Amino acid sequence: MGLLSYLKEKYIYLIVLLLILVLGYIIYLVQYQGMGVPEARMYLQALTAIATLTLLYYAYFNVVARKTEEIARLELAVRPVLVWELESKGSRAFLTYKAIKHPLYDLHTVLRIEGKTLEIDEKHLDIDGGAGMERKRDITEFMSGTLSGNEKQKLQITFSFHSEIGGKYVFEFTKKVAKRKKGFDFRHRKIVSAKYPWRKEKVDFSD
Repeated sequence: MGLLSYLKEKYIYLIVLLLILVLGYIIYLVQYQGMGVPEARMYLQALTAIATLTLLYYAYFNVVARKTEEIARLELAVRPVLVWELESKGSRAFLTYKAIKHPLYDLHTVLRIEGKTLEIDEKHLDIDGGAGMERKRDITEFMSGTLSGNEKQKLQITFSFHSEIGGKYVFEFTKKVAKRKKGFDFRHRKIVSAKYPWRKEKVDFSD
């Protein structure tokens, strides 16, 4: 694994070394093996094309890597953190959530259980400490319509939102829930995956 990582980092130098070796071999053929000038010119043109494409490829991925690093720096400076909880109060169930550190925008929350879905949208969550800082949603009707008996079910929760500079975050969680005589029992929160704006692939925590 260490060798593969090293080769990925140094592949451009290996390609350049290979091209130099091939060039040296062509010179050897011309000098000592009688290769004609037209044939040598043809090989040199092919080598030039390969070298040009290699450098363009390397430059492109360097630009992509720098852009990714720049996005990560900008996002980390304004990255919002969403704090949430599912709780039972009396016979009712509530989803509470708020933003800390930085405000977030276009929050889209999806709850799924037993093939049924509840979607909640918020345009903006601020962190100014005012009356609108924390949101509390009554989800009793949704939970009551999907649960029966005392058997625990898996509730899937997805949050997606944007930062101040437009980066999109997506987090997926699960939580076990059961219906009780009075209210609900929420336990065992687990994060399933996270998608950050500076990563092309989501981070999978399911293992």
